[in-house]
Amino acid sequence: MKNKESGVRTATSLAGVVERPAEGFARLIGRSLLGGVAVSLFAFALCAGSAWAQTPQINTVQFSGSAGNYTLTIKGSGFGKPAVALPFRGDVANFRIGDGAQLGHGEWGYTGDANMLAYETWADSTIAVAGFGGQPCDSVVVAVWNTTSHLAGTWGGNVPCGVSPPQITSVELSGTGAALQIVVHGTGFGSAPSTLPPPGTAGDSNYFWFLDFRSHCGSSSSLFEAGFDRWGANSPDAVTLDYESWSDDQIVISGFGGTYGTGCATYVAGDPIAIVVYNSEDTSDTEAQAAWGGPAAASIAISVQDLTAGKSIVPGAAIPAGDQFQVTVTGAPEYNCARQFVVTALGAATVAPSVLVQLQSFIIGPAVGQNSASGGVLTSNGVTGHENDWKISASCNGSNSNSFAFGQFEFLSAVQ
Repeated sequence: MKNKESGVRTATSLAGVVERPAEGFARLIGRSLLGGVAVSLFAFALCAGSAWAQTPQINTVQFSGSAGNYTLTIKGSGFGKPAVALPFRGDVANFRIGDGAQLGHGEWGYTGDANMLAYETWADSTIAVAGFGGQPCDSVVVAVWNTTSHLAGTWGGNVPCGVSPPQITSVELSGTGAALQIVVHGTGFGSAPSTLPPPGTAGDSNYFWFLDFRSHCGSSSSLFEAGFDRWGANSPDAVTLDYESWSDDQIVISGFGGTYGTGCATYVAGDPIAIVVYNSEDTSDTEAQAAWGGPAAASIAISVQDLTAGKSIVPGAAIPAGDQFQVTVTGAPEYNCARQFVVTALGAATVAPSVLVQLQSFIIGPAVGQNSASGGVLTSNGVTGHENDWKISASCNGSNSNSFAFGQFEFLSAVQ
């Protein structure tokens, strides 16, 4: 169970899945360009290693029964074998249900919990447990560990109800260490809470709860929590968060504070995490909340290097016509993803901006041993009084279900 002073809790190791909303990718048709058109296209094949099959992925969680006595059916893959002979009623070390609306007794079925579950079935793709004491609309985080691989998957959502609680649609993480940036997208968060610590000052809040399940701290995994004031139910989290901004559909965290970095309280890229957000108008933990579970969503960044000047191009900047440049896309090193980036430019002054300059397919991630990919060298151009507008868009399909990443970049070139 959790150590009240340190905020650290021992468990088995955990890894999760990525969820991001899918978006369209515009099809671009090439036409002639001032100075010519260069189009490059490469095909790759990505093969999943056998070990990946032992990383649990939770696709859906179905609720049946009634308030105070729900049965949950968890479907996905990679759950492995049960840790006990079934049927079994009690606690196990490789399954956990957390309820954000019941801080005083909000955990079921995990080692040491007073709230036990009836483990009815457990197969590699389906788990059914009964006796969960949640209530309609409660935010719920489910975690399941594979006892062979010591990896796990997480899921977050709400017990079905007749109203629309807040929703977390995706979570993005960038940077490293204490300066990690967390961007939470969704709906129904409300305006910035009046009690939120001011930007640049790390602290705790009743409205945001960050949890990190991991497998890189000693022989077993651990859980550290951050940024949560706990509604007075227990001591506030010793690891704090720098709440940079808060709006109804986006929350931005710009780093950790407090005791971050001590003991096991350290985030490592790829850690499965859980986030619970309460509506800023709530007056207690039982009111409107949302939960999300998984590692941070895969992200992709675009950078452009001016090879002639020997420096990076800043988005929105203008470079001299004639300079050579090269586009690179970079993803988080723990994620495999594959698709393409596209470079377009303006045509002649009297035609539409629809010239396709470069189309570059790529695969990045541990499966191929690199987390970045570059296109061929291009030459900027333009005519007096007519800047060339270069636009770059990138998309990447991850290996997990509902895993997508997107990026964009724009700069100019002109006769100087």
